Amino acid sequence: MALPLAQKQEETAVRCIAPVVSVKETDKEVVLEAEMIGLKKDDISVHVEGDELVIRGSRSSEAVPKGYDAIYRERCPYRYERRFFLEEDVDRDKINARYDKGILRLTLGKNEKNRPRKISID
Repeated sequence: MALPLAQKQEETAVRCIAPVVSVKETDKEVVLEAEMIGLKKDDISVHVEGDELVIRGSRSSEAVPKGYDAIYRERCPYRYERRFFLEEDVDRDKINARYDKGILRLTLGKNEKNRPRKISID
C-alpha cells in the first residue's frame, strides 16, 4: 500500500486556519473575498463585534464508512477564523454576504457622509 511518506495517523486536534482574502475598495463600498473552500454555507458565520468584522467557519471530520479503517488522513477537522477592523466610514447596517464555490464575498457599504466629494469653488 502506498502512503505519502508518512505513517498511520490518528485524528486528533482541530486546526485553525485564517482564510486567504482579497480586499478592494471604491468610494461607495469595500469588497472582501475570503477563500473558505470545503465548507457549506451553513458552516459559516459572519458578524460584527464592536469595531471588528468576524468571519468563522468549521468543517468536521469525514466519517469512515462502516467496515473500513482510516489509514491516512490529511483532511482533518478545522475551523476558519479571521477578524477585520471596521473603520468608521463602513456602515454596519449595509454589510451583505454571499457564498459561492468556496468564496465568501462580503460587500461593506460606506456611510454617505464620509464619502469623498468634490467641493466647488465660487
